[in-house]
Amino acid sequence: MRPRELFFTPNGHPRLLLPAIVIAVLTFVIGWVALRAVQGTLPDEERAATLSRTGKFALAEQLYVRVLRAKPTVTHAIALIENHERARLTRRARRGLGKDPLDSEAPDLPEDPRDPHPDEAVMLDETLDELLDKMLTPDVILVTRYWRAVDKQGVPSELREKILEGATKEPPLPWYNHALAREAVRQHDLDEAAKRYEREGLAFPERHEDVDRALGIWMQNDAWEHVRTRMQDARVASAADPVTRYQIAVHERDWKAAAKYLALGWRPRFILPSLVMAAIAALAWGFFCARLGQLGHKPLRRTVFYLVAFVLGVLSVVPTVCLIAVEEAQLRLVATGDATRDILFYVFGVGLREEASKLLLFAPLLFVLRKWGDKLDVLVCGALVGLGFAAEENLGYLAGGDLHTGLGRFLTANFLHMAMTAILATALDDFVQDREKNAAAFSRTTVMVVVMHGAYDFLLSHEEFGGSYFAMAVFFLLVKMFLTAVDHARRKADRGITLTQAFVMAVAVVTG
Repeated sequence: MRPRELFFTPNGHPRLLLPAIVIAVLTFVIGWVALRAVQGTLPDEERAATLSRTGKFALAEQLYVRVLRAKPTVTHAIALIENHERARLTRRARRGLGKDPLDSEAPDLPEDPRDPHPDEAVMLDETLDELLDKMLTPDVILVTRYWRAVDKQGVPSELREKILEGATKEPPLPWYNHALAREAVRQHDLDEAAKRYEREGLAFPERHEDVDRALGIWMQNDAWEHVRTRMQDARVASAADPVTRYQIAVHERDWKAAAKYLALGWRPRFILPSLVMAAIAALAWGFFCARLGQLGHKPLRRTVFYLVAFVLGVLSVVPTVCLIAVEEAQLRLVATGDATRDILFYVFGVGLREEASKLLLFAPLLFVLRKWGDKLDVLVCGALVGLGFAAEENLGYLAGGDLHTGLGRFLTANFLHMAMTAILATALDDFVQDREKNAAAFSRTTVMVVVMHGAYDFLLSHEEFGGSYFAMAVFFLLVKMFLTAVDHARRKADRGITLTQAFVMAVAVVTG
């Protein structure tokens, strides 16, 4: 089959289903091959952690045992124990026993040899305990025995005394205070847990996240005076991560500090897997925008326009961060779970700040486009500003481990941001062209886009109001507005694949 026959019938009519299937399958195959290649280069610890997160507990256990044999440390021993516990809780939940490990009314049932779930077929408790005792040094064995005893809700007094002795030493033994804090949390002794977490985090800088756990517990219990006192300790302040310091700044109504630490908290987003996944979606939708903008007619000029627009979209996160800090620290505009308050938050908080930020960064480009571009360039550059913002936003979802949400967003939120910003960009262009005539239309369009943006996010956060079903109605309405703007901007269709085919191909790549 010649390439043209993939996209057009012998009569010249454009195909949609065949190219979509071919591209989706090719993307899937390329992704699968890349996945296998990358997996072969990853350390066993990372492979085991990934398998455990995805429910492949038995395979993860094999790798964790191999890692523990090579490096018999507390960290690796606890990773093996936690994988074992997740497998047990998953099996309990599947067999209707409940997930709560402290639920005394839901005892474990004996193993069923006919259990059809091999992913949960980890070693028996007795086998695990014997393995740990054989492979670990005496000080490490004490921690793992205590960890396992807490899981079983039966810590011998002699064992607890030894752990307490190691935790109170100067310096304390590693993991001892963390293990005591873990038990205190389960017993709802949160103040004791926070003190133990803080001591662990300050004694061992590589586990500074325990300091954040301690501060988080005190903040949750409204012990703000204690938090202020602890933050005056330079060791605590330097160990606290930007997210924790942002929460403190919000409570203190210090929006400047909140903006600073919110921006610093963006750094973990920029990791290779997140960058690759976000780049794939951006390239797919960027291809659609290039086809929409008829890139081949003025390739050099439009390439510059489009790249600048995308970068401006990424940079629009800067004013967004500042607005988030002001809204949360000064206005206390946050999601609460209450539907009445949340609709105001998502419309006047999320929708308004994001659309205002994107339009603010697009505005300088508009004056260049009005001189050297046309209506179509305005539309496409607006869409690319939205795509840049969405690409940066995707990094946060993926880096946060929320892969399900991140992948789901690729099919809706990317195009949604493109459509909304393109609509606003076109309306702004009309307003600049004739302020007297188009002022009211620009105001109506802005309000409509902001409200629909807020409604989309609100519905996704409140399934009791129809959730994703009604959110899709908002999506389709915005798409209709976007396509109407496209009709006005495109004077005539050019040769090559159609705009609909480009859209379908973008969706196929992202889906694959």
